[in-house]
Amino acid sequence: MKPVKRVEFIIDSLMVETLLESLSEINITSYTVIREAYGSGERGVRGGDIFSGAFDNSYVLIACTEDESKQIIETVRPVLKNLGGMCLVSDAQWVLH
Repeated sequence: MKPVKRVEFIIDSLMVETLLESLSEINITSYTVIREAYGSGERGVRGGDIFSGAFDNSYVLIACTEDESKQIIETVRPVLKNLGGMCLVSDAQWVLH
């Protein structure tokens, strides 16, 4: 196994492309996006708007090195400040196969 940092975002689905553009500027090109995430938080219940997607959230997952995680946080902090959302960083183990 290989130690990595797990960087997770929950953001408004309409803002995923803005987040991904910010990540591409620092050469982060490996990620997973899961659309239509729903839950409850500071803005109340979010998700499940089948007509417009206006209140849907998306989940973005990145596995990276510690240095990359620091760079990601520095880059996306202003984006999150404007867009809202949540970012979590934790230690993880990448299973090599």
